[in-house]
Amino acid sequence: MSFLVNPYWYAPTCTDADALAFLTATGITDPTITSAICTLVTSMKANGTWAKMNAIYPMVGGTAATHKFNLKNPLDTNAAFRLSFVGGWTHSANGALPNGTNGYANTFLNASTFNLNSHSFGIYSRTNNTTGTQVYGVFQTGVTNFIQNNLSSANIISGAVTNTINYTANPSTSLIMGTRTSNTLIKAFRAGILLGSNTVSIVSLPNFNIYLGARNSTGTAEFWTNHQLAFAFLGAGLSDAEAATLYTDVQAFQTTLSRQV
Repeated sequence: MSFLVNPYWYAPTCTDADALAFLTATGITDPTITSAICTLVTSMKANGTWAKMNAIYPMVGGTAATHKFNLKNPLDTNAAFRLSFVGGWTHSANGALPNGTNGYANTFLNASTFNLNSHSFGIYSRTNNTTGTQVYGVFQTGVTNFIQNNLSSANIISGAVTNTINYTANPSTSLIMGTRTSNTLIKAFRAGILLGSNTVSIVSLPNFNIYLGARNSTGTAEFWTNHQLAFAFLGAGLSDAEAATLYTDVQAFQTTLSRQV
């Protein structure tokens, strides 16, 4: 008796052009990652958050060469906001981990290009560490308005430094984000749950690129973090409902990859 073994392997079906462009750019063929990326993109499009994003970093593939790509525009160029990793980083299937002393990534996305009254910024942290100053963002000397995500005591600061949203990020894991939806309203969320809000007007944003893993302070990295990144995004302001649905989509994405927290 003889048996015929089918020598062909079939990857999960993915027809979304944006998801396919990212998978092609990264060279990723793993069926689990392929399924996770395709579902994430189609879900975000259905929920309306995809259109609001300037950059999405899903941190898949396990290497710096794959983690650098922007899902929204997966070209290997500064203009496409692909990441440039500087200093010490450890890349794995769980994401990108800066060393906390000199590791950061330049997004090449200048904060001044955001809509003044509508912007958001968030990261999915797999590290629970609320001690010290853990910062992602940008600051400019002489400009009182800036974007910053501090996982220890205050989330997005989109206004004067005295007008932060104060809260305790404990644990400092999951999808933590801040969003501005008007000239006078900023909000912070963790895992889709509102942490706090503040009413602060804004007149300008820094004319410098936003960093991940550290704060870009007038062109110099400072306040490095040791939080492992499994996802990051930059975009327009999100409503409460959009923040909740984005968390749902990202958490499902992380669960498919078996790295959810």
